[in-house]
Amino acid sequence: MNHYALAYREQQQLFMFDKAWIFGTLFKVGGLAALLAQFIVQFFWNPTLALILTLLLLALSGYLLWVAVRGSRKDWRIIPLCLLPACFIGASLSDNSLHFDYLTAILLVETGLVIFKRVHSYRVLWGVILTIILYFTAGPAAILFALCVASRYRKKGFLPIAWFLLLIAVAAACGVAAFFLAVIPTWAAAFTPVFFYDLDATMPAIHWAPWIAILVVYLLTEAVIGTWADSTSPKRERTGKTILTGSLIIFLASLFYSGKIARNFDRKSQLTTYEYEYYTVNDRWDELIAACRHHEWTPGTANYLNLALAMKGQLTEDLFKYDQRGVTSLTFMSQGGNVDVRLAHIMFAMGNMAAAQDISFNILNSLTGYCPNMLKMNSQIELMRGNYTVADKYLSMLEKSLRYRKWAKDQRRFLWNDSAVEADPVLGTGRMDFPKEDGFAMFSNPLEELMRVVEANPSDKKAMEYALSFLLLAKDMDGLVRFVDRYWGAPALQQLPEAAQEALIFYSEYSRNIGSIEPISLEWCLYHGVTESTARRFQAFQQASLQNGGKSPSGYKGTFWNYLLYTEI
Repeated sequence: MNHYALAYREQQQLFMFDKAWIFGTLFKVGGLAALLAQFIVQFFWNPTLALILTLLLLALSGYLLWVAVRGSRKDWRIIPLCLLPACFIGASLSDNSLHFDYLTAILLVETGLVIFKRVHSYRVLWGVILTIILYFTAGPAAILFALCVASRYRKKGFLPIAWFLLLIAVAAACGVAAFFLAVIPTWAAAFTPVFFYDLDATMPAIHWAPWIAILVVYLLTEAVIGTWADSTSPKRERTGKTILTGSLIIFLASLFYSGKIARNFDRKSQLTTYEYEYYTVNDRWDELIAACRHHEWTPGTANYLNLALAMKGQLTEDLFKYDQRGVTSLTFMSQGGNVDVRLAHIMFAMGNMAAAQDISFNILNSLTGYCPNMLKMNSQIELMRGNYTVADKYLSMLEKSLRYRKWAKDQRRFLWNDSAVEADPVLGTGRMDFPKEDGFAMFSNPLEELMRVVEANPSDKKAMEYALSFLLLAKDMDGLVRFVDRYWGAPALQQLPEAAQEALIFYSEYSRNIGSIEPISLEWCLYHGVTESTARRFQAFQQASLQNGGKSPSGYKGTFWNYLLYTEI
């Protein structure tokens, strides 16, 4: 289990202390398991705490199973066997498409098994009642309860078979009823662990392993229980030691195998994205930059890195200190057009509030519950728009959570208060970012829409830096000249970033040597923010490049010149 992947689960749901929401969740099939899971996961905002809580719950699972199957004081020897399902559950939880109520549902089933163990009369009736209750509270995991209980019915004759069939029939009837009442969407979800998996994804067969392991533990302990329980004979003692040794070997083998399963899920998942998201939602920009530098370059990694630079106000200034490979380093859109929290953050930073709202609102409906950070983003954008009634509803939801209550209460000072919104650095800038002609709801060309944001609000420093960075990374020098000519002296462009200076001084030299394009003079460059020191550095770069035989000269790696001449995009 990766602790950042566990922490990401906190951003996939929002636990609210609201009676209507709690009872609405509770009175669904598997509602109690879901409610317990969401209550626990709300504390996963800290990755270390998320890992500790998960390990404690897995240990509790092993303990409850041991209590359910033990026969005497000496049955501590079967503890390794009872921990087998917990190993597989931990491995399965490495798959973020598997909901956390998979674990809480198993805990409820094991609790049911402990309760049933203490029932000594009307056991058939109690078995049926518990099966029905567990199906309602833990979903199809109740079928696992029925199988375990039926497998331990020790009487001989026809009754054990009837007992077995009755419990399975009750569990099956619950599944059939849930499907036909349309409270569970598919047959597979009504009877299998698919119930706990993302509806639009295919569940790997390995997630059956914890259920199978629990049933196997029940069957094994039934076969060996009492082998040493009430006897002190040497033969029985040797048998007990053999069982202990065998269970330890099985446990260690299963631990190793479950570790491989977890690593396999880790390789297939977006672990780096989970880590990047953790730093992003907590505004830990320096740590995000360090993490991005540590991992191999991908467009997504570059997007998060440049987002962090933009949030620190250093995007254009430090752009070429890091590995950049074209405009996809700023915004990369997947071919499938999947909803992506990364793009929501980037569009918000760019000032493209309509696109940010479109993405963040869709994310609210695509995850297992309300995404807290996307709720925050939507509430801020509605405040920018002046849609205070809608913003009030979002803030009311956040106020009912533990972690986001303080933030939401603080944001209430902006409701129906235009002057407070306009004075706030984030909300006021965002309100000005909306162009006079609100003509885009979802982006097709980020640069084109970014230019409209800059035109609407030339005082937005992050939008200005993103626009300059787009032109620089695209090596669009004509576009850069036009952009600087138009916006030089604007509130967000009082000083020209060094990378843009390098681009202009290069273009000035280039245009004066090529007769096919209109030249720009050195005086024009100096008037538009290029410093004389940059001009001198360019001359030194030219000489160093010539001396190096046209290869990249040392000492200029972090310059636009090096990117322009020696980086293919």
